[in-house]
Amino acid sequence: MWFRQLPWYRRIGTKITVLTGALVLVSIGAYTPFSIKNQGREVTQEMIRSVILLSDTIKLSTREDMLRYVPERLHQLVDNLGNQPAFEKVHIFNSLGEIIYSSDRAEMGLMVDKRAEQCYACHAAERPLESLSTPERTRIFAGHQGGRILGMINPIYNEPDCSSATCHVHPPDQKVLGVLDLDVSLDPMDSRIRSAEAKLLSIGLTTVVALSCLIMFLVNRFLNRPLKELMNGTHRVAQGDLETAITVRTEDELGLFAESFNQMTGDLKQAKQSLTDWGIRLEQMVEERTRDMERAQQQLVRSEKLASLGKLSAGIAHEINNPLTGILTFSQMLLDEFPAESEPHHDLEVIVRETIRCRNIVRGLLEFARQSAPEKQSVQINQLLRDILELVGKQELFQNIEITTSFDPDLPRLQVDGDQIKQVFFNIVVNAGEAMASGGHLKLSTHLDRTGSKALVEFADNGSGIPEQALNNLFDPFFTTKEMGTGLGLAISYGIIKAHHGNIEISSTLGQGTRVLVSLPVEAHEQVATVVP
Repeated sequence: MWFRQLPWYRRIGTKITVLTGALVLVSIGAYTPFSIKNQGREVTQEMIRSVILLSDTIKLSTREDMLRYVPERLHQLVDNLGNQPAFEKVHIFNSLGEIIYSSDRAEMGLMVDKRAEQCYACHAAERPLESLSTPERTRIFAGHQGGRILGMINPIYNEPDCSSATCHVHPPDQKVLGVLDLDVSLDPMDSRIRSAEAKLLSIGLTTVVALSCLIMFLVNRFLNRPLKELMNGTHRVAQGDLETAITVRTEDELGLFAESFNQMTGDLKQAKQSLTDWGIRLEQMVEERTRDMERAQQQLVRSEKLASLGKLSAGIAHEINNPLTGILTFSQMLLDEFPAESEPHHDLEVIVRETIRCRNIVRGLLEFARQSAPEKQSVQINQLLRDILELVGKQELFQNIEITTSFDPDLPRLQVDGDQIKQVFFNIVVNAGEAMASGGHLKLSTHLDRTGSKALVEFADNGSGIPEQALNNLFDPFFTTKEMGTGLGLAISYGIIKAHHGNIEISSTLGQGTRVLVSLPVEAHEQVATVVP
């Protein structure tokens, strides 16, 4: 049906409200007519009892006049009663059915049909009844103007005083002398009943409305609102908002459901956070492995390059070394042939100086090409560094440089070639000093890595730094950023560290300084590979 498509119809709160309201309406609708009918019956019975009491009172008030037979006073009494708004008519019949007193004088002397409704109860049988029950004495009928009228007959019995009186003697065996017939208007009572019916209907409608409002409030407070909170919460969770918490604090099933929902949301949040953390960790691991692969590839390329250059350098060094020896020997001999202040002597000094420089380069090439396997022994790295600092501290280059150390006292002894490692560290310290010609700060530190499998030696200065484009070529032979450098120091150092299964990394920012990190394995290796550049 069309109303099934309305949004409010599909709500469970609406269905419960409508169903409960319908039950209340049916209950009150069934109770109200019953209550009205019951109250009408009670009011009618009360009215009958009042009329009976009134009828008995009238009989008592006429007793003396009847005993004395004073008809004028009886007529006056009946007339007075007839003038009352509550009485429609007042009759007194004799035993023959003749109206002897009436509020309507025109009816006096008339004979009443014994089959009439007010007479039929007594005269239905051949012998008239001498006494009647209350229901048989009363009747309700419609009046001429449409209103209801209550008719009441009250027999006038023959008393001893009446049967023995001389004024109007009645035989003692005559039980009933006549009947007092009262017709009382029920309009006031019917008005009260209608007013009561209206009040009951009003109370019923008010009760229905009040109960409906109360039901709507209770359903909205304890059902609709929690359900709305739950629905909104599920929508927010479905959209990915796991911070949602439902604030339903009832102690019924909805409260337990909300508590379970909040616990589920918390579990989902933790699971999502765990997945996010694992995702981040996985990304970091992938990035770290990627960097390791890139470094390994760079080291492989560098090693292949160094190996090729080493072979080439060895051949060139052998070919150049012998001619250089001859040139240097004869140049030094010729120096003695010319005066010290002569121009030829000055030129020969230049030749000797540059030849010596070339010989040093060739010697470096030979060292680079002929690196020997390290002769490992137990070495205390901290003490080795202290020896280097003691040595360089006396040099003029380091007079304006502040040197600080942070050595791990628990650093274990390493199985390394002390002379080769000392050569590497000495070269790094000298390079740092040359980068701080105007003074600066150099810090040396040692410690183990997180796994405890490697010893880390760090050199950090605040010198001039290295251009970014030069960082990838620092370990290449003959590459140098110095004016008088050979470009072989770091290449040789790289080969030594690799021969010890270690690693050397350089990071630098131009104008801020350089950081060199050397890592060496803590555990000794039975076989040490010789890295041939």
